[in-house]
Amino acid sequence: MKTETARPGIRSHPGTIAVSGAAGQFGGLVVRRLHRTDDVVAIDPRDFSHRPADVEHFETDLRRKDCRNIFRRGRVQAVIHLGLNHAETTAAGHGISFASAIEDFTRLLEYCDRYHVNKLVLLSSADVYGARAHNPQFLVEEAPLLAADLSSLRDIDMMAQSFFWKRPDIETVILRPTHVAGGVTSMMARYLRLSPVPRLMGYDPMMQLIHEEDVVQAIRLALAPGHRGIFNVAGPPPLPLTRVLKRLGRASVPVPLMIARPIATRLNWLGKADFRASYVDYLRYVCMVDDSRAREVLGYEPTHTLDETIGAVDLWE
Repeated sequence: MKTETARPGIRSHPGTIAVSGAAGQFGGLVVRRLHRTDDVVAIDPRDFSHRPADVEHFETDLRRKDCRNIFRRGRVQAVIHLGLNHAETTAAGHGISFASAIEDFTRLLEYCDRYHVNKLVLLSSADVYGARAHNPQFLVEEAPLLAADLSSLRDIDMMAQSFFWKRPDIETVILRPTHVAGGVTSMMARYLRLSPVPRLMGYDPMMQLIHEEDVVQAIRLALAPGHRGIFNVAGPPPLPLTRVLKRLGRASVPVPLMIARPIATRLNWLGKADFRASYVDYLRYVCMVDDSRAREVLGYEPTHTLDETIGAVDLWE
């Protein structure tokens, strides 16, 4: 997918920004940061009573008629979709189903298409590349999406790519941040909050973390007129997993690879831990990204230090 910088004649302000999936901890942070300078509306069927007073909340599902009416009025000019923070259903019952996540995003694309939205920003994840033995040290945006057990995450990312070509007049931006430290419900964030932390015996993969505020910064930059395409987003320099755990002050328990997946599956089904067996590969293989495109095109630079980023893992315990 090509990436473009600002072009003459594009409006300098995105108008009203609709944030889909706004009621979660990270979504609330995005809304609080954006509403200071922009007109923001929140779309989320969950309770969002902690939102800023001047932010209108539509407590509705993307598939419902009343959500369509929000776009029909012509008020929304930019959309940020954060639904991927809770788009994967685990055995412990968290998140929403694969079918619902896909249908939600399908409807959102329909609204953008039909009601002349100017900008769509999708928050995806670098996890969609998959942790594999033959990964290069740093993956670029053109790398295939090979994540084995992140089907809705991967499929929604690919749907956004198709929409990019279908509607070139709508500026579609896909952001793929590395493991986010802060108010997120990602698998890696839940793993790093365990105590003690199980790790694979004989493996110590390099880890890329990014502070939640730096992800918000990348979203703000992506909203600027003229930007479109896919962008990896990373934080400070990576560290081996054992050093990340040491800086967190976490005790760790080495687990042999042959029993790691069965243990993860068992604990997940018992509700003792929320960590998929397939995610064991992220504790074994490298899955790091090259974010030079975001730095060159969007002007992105992480603003938080390594210690601040690692410390953010525990901000929302």
